[in-house]
Amino acid sequence: MSTDTSHEIRRRGFVQQATVLFSFLCEEFGYSGPIHSVHQQPNGVVIADNLQYDNEDIDRRVILQNAYHPVDYGFELQFYRPSVSTRNADRFVAHYVLKEEQDVQQTYLLGVAALARERYRRVINGEEWPHSI
Repeated sequence: MSTDTSHEIRRRGFVQQATVLFSFLCEEFGYSGPIHSVHQQPNGVVIADNLQYDNEDIDRRVILQNAYHPVDYGFELQFYRPSVSTRNADRFVAHYVLKEEQDVQQTYLLGVAALARERYRRVINGEEWPHSI
């Protein structure tokens, strides 16, 4: 399997798996989304996929980001309070998985979704912010 093919399979797997596994954000917590966006190099190679979920009523944004190529870090589960800031530097990174620790099928996402739902439920629900956890 070529690197390009592997890269595209990994990307598709991330978007599909994350959309299904994080649907609880919409179904249980009233978030909108996901809004899928990509970051590309000038040559058109996608280097990151983002899935953004928003709940304006409780001032929360959740971003699932997976950066693949060439030297990016991998997956991040990020929380924002949009009324305070949407700058990258002001986000709370709740969990990450290095690119080298991911499999093509993105099976790690099952555990990350469970972690988000259990450990960060109060953050997702707008009841607290991670600095008080």
